This record gives sequence, C-alpha cells and structure tokens, in this order.
Amino acid sequence: MSNLKNLTAIAVIAAIIGDAPLTNARAEEALQKPSVYVAGKGKYCKEISARGYLDCFYASLEACQKHNNSTNHRCVANPNNGT
Repeated sequence: MSNLKNLTAIAVIAAIIGDAPLTNARAEEALQKPSVYVAGKGKYCKEISARGYLDCFYASLEACQKHNNSTNHRCVANPNNGT
C-alpha cells in the first residue's frame, strides 16, 4: 500500500509541475492585455483612454474617422472581432 501512496503523490506533483508552464503563460497573457471595456459590436472603435473603454459602433475605419474628426479620439479595430 505504501507504494500506491508514493505513486499517487508523484502523480499529483507531476500534474502540478506539468501545468505550471501553462499557468505562467496565462498569467503573462493577462498582464500584456490591458483591461478595457468594449461597448458595441462594430468592426471599429473610438478609443476613449480617459474612461478606459472602446465605443465600437463603426462598420469601417473611414466612418469612425469621419465621425471623430473634430475630437482627439483614435479609431482602432475592435479587439473582440479579430480585425
């Protein structure tokens, strides 16, 4: 029975160690992506950095730029659409 307990302990430790690189990769990915709120489902967004969110209501980059021509807001691709 002692061998079974040892094998179980080794299996648990191996599982923890084996998952460590995946856990570290997830932690690094979370640190690289800033937390931002995305409103809307358009392909392009008006970036409002002071408030920390994106207004994504534009079908094209040109529409976003035209609508925000008089403001200092940047137009960016919607991060949720993969564009």
